[in-house]
Amino acid sequence: MPQDQKVLYEENEVSVITFNRPEKLNALDEESWRLLGDFIRKANSSHSKAIVITGKGRAFSSGDDIRAMLQLKGQEDAVGFFDSLLYAVEGMIQTEKPIIAAVNGLAYGGGCEILLFMDVVIAVKSATFSIPEGKLGLIPPMAITAGVRGLGRAVSWLALTGDVVDSLRARELGLVDIVVEEDQLQSEVQRTLEKLSRIDPNSIKVMKKWIRRNSQDVRDAIRELTLLSLSSEAKRRMEKFFSTS
Repeated sequence: MPQDQKVLYEENEVSVITFNRPEKLNALDEESWRLLGDFIRKANSSHSKAIVITGKGRAFSSGDDIRAMLQLKGQEDAVGFFDSLLYAVEGMIQTEKPIIAAVNGLAYGGGCEILLFMDVVIAVKSATFSIPEGKLGLIPPMAITAGVRGLGRAVSWLALTGDVVDSLRARELGLVDIVVEEDQLQSEVQRTLEKLSRIDPNSIKVMKKWIRRNSQDVRDAIRELTLLSLSSEAKRRMEKFFSTS
């Protein structure tokens, strides 16, 4: 596999998916979402026991690539972009294997929201989290559906304020399960994999089926986001984001 690919995949006893755009804080464009969806499905059909998702560099993922979104010219472009996002999300919802997020740095926007589909979230102490889509005239489709269902007002508050929280606060809110020092991330992932290995794979498969049974509301929210991404107000706010950042 080319090492310059935007998302990397490695498979042994565990399937490891790595966001690989460190120079862009692992922002997810249409190709990145599509690769994530492909690799989730590849891992699910493989002989690996679990899936680990992480990022290269100082970010887990800064979420949707705003520059790529700003370049969406019409409905066909927008549908292509957000269908790729939906493809990745549905892959995470439907997979029968446990997914561990190894959050090595900041997780913003869609990069934060996908944590809602992980079975275990392990984060380094210095990681930060935010759901700031509203500031760009957009919505966080995964947070306002699966997130609010699972974590309630905690996610609603993050989405409505766009505030940034640290790992300890994210753990209090239920977004993160385990917080570790920077040099302990991989060893904690291994400890978690060992615990998962003690559970019968068929039991995991059945539990996963019931944990995330319905994705229709996520699909509907992503459709609404598709339309919002083309609005003049969203375009204005995204332009402003680049002029002030």
